[in-house]
Amino acid sequence: MGNEDKTSSSRQLNNISMGDGLISVEIKASNKSIQWQLPPSKSHAIRLLILASQSDSITTITGIADCGDDVNSMKECLTKLGVLIEHIDSSGQIIEMEGRNINSQIESLRIHGVGKNGFSKPEGFLNVGNSGTTLRLITLLCSRFSFTVSIDGDETLRKRDTEVLWDSIKQSGVDVSFLNLENRLPVEIKGPWFSKPINEINLDVSKSSQPLSAWMMASSGLERMIEISRIGKSVSNRHWDLSFRMCNQYGSKIILDGNKVKLSPWDLELPEIIEIPKDASMASFALLACSCLGYEVELIGWPNDEDSIGHEILKNKSKELGFSWCDGKIKLSGKNSSIEIDITDCNDLITPLSIIMAIGGGGIITGALHASFKESNRILSTQSLLKSFGMNCQLTNDGITIPGGQKPTTPTEIVDCFGDHRIFMSAYILASKVGANIRGKGLHKVADELFIHRFE
Repeated sequence: MGNEDKTSSSRQLNNISMGDGLISVEIKASNKSIQWQLPPSKSHAIRLLILASQSDSITTITGIADCGDDVNSMKECLTKLGVLIEHIDSSGQIIEMEGRNINSQIESLRIHGVGKNGFSKPEGFLNVGNSGTTLRLITLLCSRFSFTVSIDGDETLRKRDTEVLWDSIKQSGVDVSFLNLENRLPVEIKGPWFSKPINEINLDVSKSSQPLSAWMMASSGLERMIEISRIGKSVSNRHWDLSFRMCNQYGSKIILDGNKVKLSPWDLELPEIIEIPKDASMASFALLACSCLGYEVELIGWPNDEDSIGHEILKNKSKELGFSWCDGKIKLSGKNSSIEIDITDCNDLITPLSIIMAIGGGGIITGALHASFKESNRILSTQSLLKSFGMNCQLTNDGITIPGGQKPTTPTEIVDCFGDHRIFMSAYILASKVGANIRGKGLHKVADELFIHRFE
């Protein structure tokens, strides 16, 4: 395909970013009691979808209601690759999806696996939406194919630097062609990987754990053992460990040997039914609502520590943050102190934690450098959000220092959320306290479709 053709194809995509719209948030009642049902864990759901698609059997994933747009992005990409995915309601009946927004009615997904080699060439682009996890995992899967696959995402994802991902698949012999900017979406990839005798891939793990997870999730399609050499200080360790545990639970024999990860061909053996745990990271917004609005929250669906993938730190540090958390009931304790929290394995918490600490006893957040590579530079976006609401913080080499005892004030200008759903959700709760106009309407649907409904 020539450059003009590539550019023309790229322009045909729908490039309107979710989150461009404005939403006016009025001050809401405070000091009330609410129930807060955690949404499904998209980390678990996205991984299970791509594993189930590679099996030779049918797998039903339950507990998927209101899963959010990131999970839908993976589901739609797999469908375009020839995987049949049926939507099942609570009575076990298949739901016809055409023309209706009925995610809340979908209790389960039934995935008809196509095996290692049953994927078909998609028509047009695979659109990964706003999901960085889907991008990494689907790209490695498609690196196995002998046909060309074109991949794109929304405007926010197009801006994210994914050089580490592209570099690693180039090392395996896959052709990578960028249609606009170097190391940015949209992209065309043409495999298959390892058509030449290459046995080792060097992978920088200091910015994100997702490329390592992607290599693990796609490794069933290998024809021989390869080694991944991890370079740099590893971040988000609980997320790649989730991928490691899932793969080994369902048939792989991935070996960790110091900085080496040894991957071999394997056959997937999934149970007929798998239940998705809830997303522990979303409890940070329940805590923020408690802190900012004085809510007493009944948290429903808190997972066990293993499935919390690092976010159990919320419960472990809740007392120091000024909360009473007992039997799923969360409320302000009136006692908080300056605290230091390392978020190396849970960088998604940086924004709500920063606000909780600003309103409470203050403190220091460390281990946050890799938060710079999310939907937005989440360190700078968090500082900007605090400033919009009349609060402040100081940036450090790897995080933020936050003075305590601050009070949010009504913004004088529109609050920009930079296309980042966690910035938007934090801004919405602050705005429910003091009122604000926010740019980012609909961003919460990336991870928690019922988020705004809780406040209504």
